[in-house]
Amino acid sequence: MTPPTENPDDELINLIARCALRDQAALKALFERVGPYLNALAWRILKSKELSNEVLQEAFLQIWNNAASYRPHLAKPLTWMASRTRYRALDRLDKEMRNNSNTRAINEEEDFPGGDEPEHSVGASQLRFHLHQCRTTLGDNIKRSIELAYLRGYSREEIAQTLSTNTNTVKSWLHRGAERLRLCLEAK
Repeated sequence: MTPPTENPDDELINLIARCALRDQAALKALFERVGPYLNALAWRILKSKELSNEVLQEAFLQIWNNAASYRPHLAKPLTWMASRTRYRALDRLDKEMRNNSNTRAINEEEDFPGGDEPEHSVGASQLRFHLHQCRTTLGDNIKRSIELAYLRGYSREEIAQTLSTNTNTVKSWLHRGAERLRLCLEAK
């Protein structure tokens, strides 16, 4: 009879706990264990090997710096690490899109091209403006929970802990917030 194998979550939880104690060997082991998966996750968002590698480094730095705040009862370890990676990748994608949009706007002023590029740029700019306007109409808790979830990568459990409430309330805030944003944007 073979001995029972350790739960993969237990191994990751242990490595994260050791990172909280500043054990660099644990960080290296964690990187070797989940780095390829997290890098693939970042690559699927960014479609760039260079950017996904940068995001992976940023994500592991955040994992290292926030390891002490990880709570296994609130989120599985891979989910916790993947959310940090995903939101670092989304932040980078947003930054790259803004940079490309600014570069394109400068280039368009210098040599205005034909086609529908300016219309797309204007449409995206209008959408960002309307989204900002719609976010200001949300209540504080709903707006904060949406920002934590979609801009910072927090899980529902982490949002509940941050806002001192329960997960069902956060789930409701996120659902209502998304619906209100949708209706507001449709009205624009």
